[in-house]
Amino acid sequence: MTPSIVTIFNNKGGVGKTTLTYHLAHALGEMGRKVLLVDLDPQCNLTIISMEMEKIHEIWASEDAYIEDFAAARATIGEVAFAGLTATPRSIHFLLKPTEDGTAELDRLPPAVSLAPNVDLIPGRLTLHLFEAKIGERWSGIYQGDPLAIRTATRVRSMAYDYAARNGYEIVIFDTSPSLGALNRHLLSLADGFLIPCSPDLFSVYGIRNIGDAMRTWRKQFESIFHFISDQKRSNFPKSFVKFMGYTLYNAKRYSKYENDLNLAKAHQNYAI
Repeated sequence: MTPSIVTIFNNKGGVGKTTLTYHLAHALGEMGRKVLLVDLDPQCNLTIISMEMEKIHEIWASEDAYIEDFAAARATIGEVAFAGLTATPRSIHFLLKPTEDGTAELDRLPPAVSLAPNVDLIPGRLTLHLFEAKIGERWSGIYQGDPLAIRTATRVRSMAYDYAARNGYEIVIFDTSPSLGALNRHLLSLADGFLIPCSPDLFSVYGIRNIGDAMRTWRKQFESIFHFISDQKRSNFPKSFVKFMGYTLYNAKRYSKYENDLNLAKAHQNYAI
């Protein structure tokens, strides 16, 4: 199974990126398309609205030692216990940590969290900024064809393909932060297409303009990379640069009171109770 990879992005917060990601995935799921959501925003808003806080805490707490030193934590508990850990859902930073540390990848991918029929999620984690820093450190190595640098740059894409091959996902959607940093450079440039949710205001106009400027720069950078590296290493990247799929206007309205005693949105209600 070769999935279509879509990134939801805007260089501005509060425009409904996470809202669009969540509801688009569920709409596609109801249409019979199998969708994998990946929360790649270090703020983890998609994870927070999709899962109960206790479950998120349980996942994160069991991963703390691995985020500190993956190989050491794995050696400490032994392979049998580690197999049990990876038989349950894990965060995206846990999955990317072997690449960040430059160690061997996982023998098998942990299951995603099931949100609805045909819709699954790989949860986010607040520590994902550490992986972004490593992308920045290794960026120049891509031009020399350094295998670890290329692996770091393309691991999120290759992981999406691995999950699709195992579970039959037709569409993988990346939720992102509003940053134009190193991580989003890769999430945008290595996707098949991207959508821009925006608000009808001046700030969204300038945010979209920033995206256009950044995409022109990133396209030139990747074209330069492809000129220097071998065809074999080029195969780790998409065949063509990402396509702009369009934009949506976000105009959320509160039609009725929230259906709980505290009158809170779902994410806050899950934590309050």
